[in-house]
Amino acid sequence: MTRLIRTILMATLLLFLFPAAALAVDFEITDSRIEAITDKNGTVSVTESHTYQFDGNFNGVTRMLIPKEGTAISGFSASEDGQPLRIEKDGNVYKVFRGGNDETVTVELRYAIEDAVTLYEDGAEFYWPFFDDRNESDYGNMTITVAPPEPSSATELIGYDEAAGTGSAEPDGTARFNMGHVDSGKNGDIRVVFDASLFPSLNPVPGTIRDTIADERTRLADEQKAAEARNRNAVLAGNIVIPAAFLLLLGVFWREWNLSRRKSAEARHKAEASGFRTPEEIISMPAAMQFMSPAIDTGAERLSAALLDLIRKGQVVQVSETRFEETDMAPEHQHEEIFRSFLFDSFGDGTGGFDLEELKRRTEDDEQAGEYFNRVAEWSGTVSRELKEAGLKKSRPGTSVLLVLTGSILAGTAIYFGIGEAWIHLAVAIPLALAALIGAAFYRPLSEKGHLLREQWQAFTGQFKNAGAEEWTSMPREDRLRGYIYAIGTKNKDIDLPFARFAKTRQPASDPSPAVFAYDPLIMNRSFAVAGEHAAYSASASSHSSGGGTGGGGGGSGAF
Repeated sequence: MTRLIRTILMATLLLFLFPAAALAVDFEITDSRIEAITDKNGTVSVTESHTYQFDGNFNGVTRMLIPKEGTAISGFSASEDGQPLRIEKDGNVYKVFRGGNDETVTVELRYAIEDAVTLYEDGAEFYWPFFDDRNESDYGNMTITVAPPEPSSATELIGYDEAAGTGSAEPDGTARFNMGHVDSGKNGDIRVVFDASLFPSLNPVPGTIRDTIADERTRLADEQKAAEARNRNAVLAGNIVIPAAFLLLLGVFWREWNLSRRKSAEARHKAEASGFRTPEEIISMPAAMQFMSPAIDTGAERLSAALLDLIRKGQVVQVSETRFEETDMAPEHQHEEIFRSFLFDSFGDGTGGFDLEELKRRTEDDEQAGEYFNRVAEWSGTVSRELKEAGLKKSRPGTSVLLVLTGSILAGTAIYFGIGEAWIHLAVAIPLALAALIGAAFYRPLSEKGHLLREQWQAFTGQFKNAGAEEWTSMPREDRLRGYIYAIGTKNKDIDLPFARFAKTRQPASDPSPAVFAYDPLIMNRSFAVAGEHAAYSASASSHSSGGGTGGGGGGSGAF
């Protein structure tokens, strides 16, 4: 019952937030036939037959008809198997009501286009878009026929866009356009010229139309030849440029990978030779944790580790499980100064103290939760800046220039492929260009120092899980403390298991280790986690979204 209620509530929420998506009808128009018959006074009677295949519930179908300037649509009706269907008109959209579920339905639409034929000195023209680029539905097996008032042998025709090259004149003068599948968002105007004598009641306009049709036919043929030539040239260029660029990029990445692998192997050899110890502290512990585990966000573990690091350095002392006090020792890094200010100024008690329980309580307030969120982001950004300035990565100007040139050439040729409609080459060129340009912008391989630091930390964590209590106890105090902090901040499973053993061996009489390590670091993690949840909730509650747009009408079909 609880699951049912939850499902109903979720469906209601989706319906409220996304009504268009929730009410969308799943359908396919599998067959479309449009038959237009002209009469002697210039009116065109149209009969449309559309076969809909519905998946799920539906209420009916729609047809949008926008008449050309100087014409009008009249007498719209709909039926199924000869039975009339109820219709409603909303602007240029006709809604035909015929509900059901999981059915195949063929709906017949009838209407007239008034003043649709224009009479010239040498012919009568019917020039009409039965659908345009605002149509949102695919048509399957689209056929359009236009018949003269009576049989004639002087019919000429032209189709544009989707109708181009699909037309033919039948012996009785009927123009037929077999378009087949027509994608949504496409134009497909048809243009038909009949014998002028078939329309005696129309008043002719000056000029001729058949010469225009001939010129149009020539223009379209020339455009088609030019398009074919562009396509051939684009394909030829693509057959040369794309393999060359691919091999070049493959060579660059292979060289960089081999170079990185060699430097890693050298650094690994040095790290293993240094024995069971933590790396030299060339960067701060927060920076080292971010360097080794960049995928871990600035969450509770990372903040707990940063606080423990301040205790290790003597900048902070822990006086109870949840209370801390800062000392007079100056911070070594800017992010340490920010972190101390964040804890003891923004959320302290005003006497140089800070309590984790008080932090959880105060971040329940939206304003202070926002302050928490901003200060954590400020601290994290400063840690990132230290890491960026530490020289652990280096640029490769030669490689970057080569990647930029390759990516630029591919981007330029991709435009050429698009113009030439070489779609396969375009589909290959775009990801290659993006790979080259993104690589040029962001590829910064590790320096020798970066490789060594990474391998040293990896060697330490790898050896730790196999180390015994005696080896751990014999380590220098700083190595134990830094290893402990690193384990918390990186969520390292290899080090995480022996924490209890560390607590037992941490404090011989001659070792004045900070008392903090007698406490469970999970207390810190839980407190920072709760504060982070408060901050995240406050940020999400204060955010909002908006959207909207404008649209226009157009010829097309749909369902509701």
